[in-house]
Amino acid sequence: MCEKICQNILAHFDANVQKYFTDKDIERGYIEVENRKGIIEQFPLTSLSIGVVVADVGRFSNILEIGEIGAQVKHAAKSVMGSSYAVDRRK
Repeated sequence: MCEKICQNILAHFDANVQKYFTDKDIERGYIEVENRKGIIEQFPLTSLSIGVVVADVGRFSNILEIGEIGAQVKHAAKSVMGSSYAVDRRK
């Protein structure tokens, strides 16, 4: 069930985030921004990464464990280019 929710969130995000970029940015696939030192840098277009942790009763002994697993799953999602999600499937 969470997969469909994640897919819907990502589809909605990706469909709507493009209105914040120019056609040229979208065509290139990145934006060019001047940093504080006046140097032009390239950054990928904004994407969304979702990490899902199912906190079944008894699976975790405290909130810190959930946060740790969440960070790991989010890292996995962010390792993919563009918008993506990852689900922790460990029991």
